[in-house]
Amino acid sequence: MMKTMNKLSFVIVLAAGLLFAGCNDLLEDVDPSTSISPEEALGTPDGVELLRNALYSEMRASASFTTQNLLGPSALADESYTRVGASRYDALNFATGTSGTAHIGSYGAAYNVIQIANQLINDIDPDAVDSGLREQVMGEAYAVRAYAYHMLVKVYGYEPGNYDIGPESNWNLGVPIFTESVFSVEDADERPRSTVDEVYNRISDDLDEAETRLAGVSNPTIANEMFVEGLRARVELFQGNWGDAATAAQNAIDLSPALTEDEDDIVEMFNENEAAHPEAMFLLEIDPNTEPIAGSNVNNGPAAYTSAQWVAQLPTQYVLDLFDADDYRNGWFKPCGESGCDNANDLEVASTKYNGDKGNLADDLPFMRVSEMYLILAEASVKDANAVTPAAVDALQELKDARNAGPIPAAALVDVDSFEDEVMDERVRELHMEGHRFWDLKRTGNHIPDPITGDIKIRFDSYRILAPIGNNNLNANSELEENPNY
Repeated sequence: MMKTMNKLSFVIVLAAGLLFAGCNDLLEDVDPSTSISPEEALGTPDGVELLRNALYSEMRASASFTTQNLLGPSALADESYTRVGASRYDALNFATGTSGTAHIGSYGAAYNVIQIANQLINDIDPDAVDSGLREQVMGEAYAVRAYAYHMLVKVYGYEPGNYDIGPESNWNLGVPIFTESVFSVEDADERPRSTVDEVYNRISDDLDEAETRLAGVSNPTIANEMFVEGLRARVELFQGNWGDAATAAQNAIDLSPALTEDEDDIVEMFNENEAAHPEAMFLLEIDPNTEPIAGSNVNNGPAAYTSAQWVAQLPTQYVLDLFDADDYRNGWFKPCGESGCDNANDLEVASTKYNGDKGNLADDLPFMRVSEMYLILAEASVKDANAVTPAAVDALQELKDARNAGPIPAAALVDVDSFEDEVMDERVRELHMEGHRFWDLKRTGNHIPDPITGDIKIRFDSYRILAPIGNNNLNANSELEENPNY
């Protein structure tokens, strides 16, 4: 039975109970959830809408897509550290043995989402819904599938160009690619890991399909056109395709809300009762009464980890020292209000990016904001030209101006390396605790530092820079190959 359950987890067969969870109000005109299959549901308008909702609900219900996705890269790197008396994510802070990178694995959760996306892409009855809506729903599924595959490939594989840095030469394996729908264990098959390049090609193809179908869609609470262009910029950056990354970032900027410049709106940017995410390109909208994050807002939501309840992960002194006194983003911190807060920073402050402002410790969860696009444009432009170009300087300065962060330091304009260092610093100022820092260090070939001791936590060339596939997944799929040295 355990083997069967592992295989079910691996191939991600969507149960009817999951499909219809929390969607009873839409079931009046379809069969009861105990008797309708996903195939049947995709032949009715309500069923299509149910599965479309399930795509986002599965993301919300998973720690891998929510709290772990947003906070894990900060805790594993140097942006956050545990408060004395708290323990959440201290395994990431200390990165002892293999516990660090293993805790940011996203294998089952990502394939759960991919399977729902596959059903929306492959199995909607053309007669079930209007063709325009069908194309949009398929576009959303392609975009979310691309996002999920990028989550997987950056956790379990090296970036293109970095295949020779680990303990085994030319290790270029990514993750298995599944694009077919699976409705039963009998339909499932075992398959090996595709190469990293093959996974990125799949992501690119999905983004092409999404772009065509989501043209003109701008709602940030669903996968949309600006998110597609932003994700394209992000994945091109990870691949080292600098010109393509810069082009996509500019396209995303052109489609997205303008940078916020008002101090009050910047301070309250993440407060749903005030500014309410004015720069969001894609966010999960959370109902605090009916949609618990990863099962429980008070136990597993980002606010419970950072600013309320457990107050476990606090910004490090390294992060705070990067801000000038006049920077509006200093308003993203507040007094911690608990004992043991000086373990992470001298000011004893916590982050307010996730503050439970919607009630019940719930927050909407921004997966992408337009400020990231200015940072990608700056980094990619300078790397593409191998020179500090006006385009790179303008992009970085525009963001700094919006945040009242002063001019780019003169020392950062001297050469490419100095400018890149300033962009990395600006990414910490702007994007801390939003799911980027560990991946930024990994993709740029930097060691993972311990922010408290100053020692190296994980060497860039250590096998531990990749997460293990894990025995459960290996046992469920005999074609899988574990990452080196695990």
